[in-house]
Amino acid sequence: MPGPLDDCARLRLLHELASAFAERLELDALIPLVTTRCREALEVEGVSVVLHDLERDELYFPYVAERPEVASRLVELRFPATHGIAGEVLRTGTAVRVDDVAADPRFYGAVDQATGAQTRALLAVPLTSHQGRVGVLQAVNPRRGTFAADDLTLLEVLGESGGRAG
Repeated sequence: MPGPLDDCARLRLLHELASAFAERLELDALIPLVTTRCREALEVEGVSVVLHDLERDELYFPYVAERPEVASRLVELRFPATHGIAGEVLRTGTAVRVDDVAADPRFYGAVDQATGAQTRALLAVPLTSHQGRVGVLQAVNPRRGTFAADDLTLLEVLGESGGRAG
């Protein structure tokens, strides 16, 4: 069963974002477009890019499409790259779908505590560039209850394209 977008709408979204990547827009313009369109397409509460600061071995949130009060807290937040589901996706390069984060021992609750948000479910895919894995693209809390089977695939395609653009 398809998610909130039918196949034609998903193809249009992929075409729109692929065109933006092909135009080689500046990363600071491209990534907010990707996060915003992903948030709309997947009908989720938030989408973020979590990048790896190699010098400090920390993860941070430079790009967030989320409620303003949560987004402002996320962009100031950093945490160890070894922590959480994002840390595991960064380490392993494997995309993950978690339908109940409270039951997942990899979940790092300090991010929710710092932002006042509550993550219930998430998708996380690696962002890989010519330099290797540089971060994670995440979508949290589907508004319709659960993620559709093909939501992770859509995010993986966008993550692969976005990572190459960086």
